[in-house]
Amino acid sequence: MSNYNAGEFQAALNKFSPSGWTPIGLALREAKNDLASFDGANNTNIVYLVSDGIDTCEDQPIEAAKDLYSSNISPIINVIGFDVDSEGQNQLREIAAATEGIYGTVTNEGELQKELDNLSNLTEKWKEWLEQGKQKIESKKLQNDLAIFSYITKEEIKATTESTKIELILSYLHEAGRMNDESYQYLETKRIEYHRWIRKEIKKFEKELKALNEASYSEAIKALEDKYISNTQ
Repeated sequence: MSNYNAGEFQAALNKFSPSGWTPIGLALREAKNDLASFDGANNTNIVYLVSDGIDTCEDQPIEAAKDLYSSNISPIINVIGFDVDSEGQNQLREIAAATEGIYGTVTNEGELQKELDNLSNLTEKWKEWLEQGKQKIESKKLQNDLAIFSYITKEEIKATTESTKIELILSYLHEAGRMNDESYQYLETKRIEYHRWIRKEIKKFEKELKALNEASYSEAIKALEDKYISNTQ
């Protein structure tokens, strides 16, 4: 690893000839090896994965991406699809999602060069990373909110249905003369008290679930912003 030198870089590229294979998993593992001595605590590591198609070497690119991202290198992973088809885009998007990275597409050399030139502006890349991260966290919070609403609604319906059925049974037994007034009033009072307690417990649980979701959201946002601040200050 060294500072960029156009002549040396071009000379290195000239040693290779494209063969048509796309070893994405291997490339990501080699990136991890190259950056092994540059821990994320003291370095801002950015990895660009540029591909014109889907992985063709069955070298587990998703797992390799996760392994690179979760290592102490802590890189920002920018995934670029170069004039790539829909199948290739799907896999590259999956890699970006697995690493909380940034995905973009280019269609020609000029667009690719422009994207790579942005590497010099680390603050902007971190801002882009931060905004995408926030969007994902907010989306997850919304999914949790909807799941909580659905669950609580089902529990409320179950409680109401149960209460109604018991009320009908008690009324039927009372009207049929199988239960005297005193017994009916006692059981009816217990039914009302019991289901009032159930509804309170459901509301209490709803508040607890919402509080947990909000706390998880706040913690995730804080962790995201802390990482952003530590890498841009």
